[in-house]
Amino acid sequence: MKCELCHYPEGYHSITCPENKTGMAEIIKLAVEASKAYDTKQRVKNIKVRHDKRLRNTRLLLKHYNYFRNHADESIYKSSQLDAVEVLDEIEDDISEVYIQSIKKSSDKTCVILSHIKSMIDLYELYCVKAGTSEQRKLRVLKAFYFDSMKMCDIAINENIAERTCFRDLDDAINKMSALIFGIDAVHEMSE
Repeated sequence: MKCELCHYPEGYHSITCPENKTGMAEIIKLAVEASKAYDTKQRVKNIKVRHDKRLRNTRLLLKHYNYFRNHADESIYKSSQLDAVEVLDEIEDDISEVYIQSIKKSSDKTCVILSHIKSMIDLYELYCVKAGTSEQRKLRVLKAFYFDSMKMCDIAINENIAERTCFRDLDDAINKMSALIFGIDAVHEMSE
């Protein structure tokens, strides 16, 4: 005999059949558990992605630090150069005005970023001096790689360590610089 609601044989109701009350409760319970597990997995994944992005961004900021410094040093527009700004502002072409505003903003942003990175490097140097020789070596590796554009094999020879140790030192220094550059968000994500 078949159930009139789900058309399954009696005793074998479909899980959506109102006669199968335990099946629906079980489905709901499984769905809730699966949803919680998925949410937890996604949260952990998102934290890792944000952390990876911060590390990537730290590497990019350090890699381009010399370019930023050159841009700031050689920029036509500086906040203190009001005469040049006035001359540029007198250009009547709307398109030129957009470019001028863009140049001003770019110069200002670069100076702010450069100042922040420089301050964090100085802070990291203070930390390394207090921490001891291995941290000082990590700082030297970081500076040699990013600021002096040395190859890792040359840094390893100068430091009298294995090239792999140089890479580990650089990774550790980048982690610390990332925490300094991005603040509490980076530290919070690294701890989770």
